[in-house]
Amino acid sequence: MRPRVKLTNAKLISIQSDTEEKVERVLYGTFADENENGKEGDALFTIKVLEINGLESKCFGVDFYILDAEPQKFDVDVFEFNLMHECMYSPNELLELREMLPAGY
Repeated sequence: MRPRVKLTNAKLISIQSDTEEKVERVLYGTFADENENGKEGDALFTIKVLEINGLESKCFGVDFYILDAEPQKFDVDVFEFNLMHECMYSPNELLELREMLPAGY
């Protein structure tokens, strides 16, 4: 079993698709301390969330994360998620972009 990684400022991102009814969920957070995956404060997008039990999260690939607080929920569409992931934008940065873009982008 892989070690549990501690995350802070976690957001549970729900990715809404126009073509599929199933909503995929991932976590966004920052590392609480240095580990083999990154330095303290580095951002992370997990792969698909399989289960959240209290402050523990299990993701596809048997990755386990310990959260410092209940994750805030954040809804995005597929385009927004791809933009976030590709550019490593935080949910807060995406909110700022939403305000600048014209309606219906």
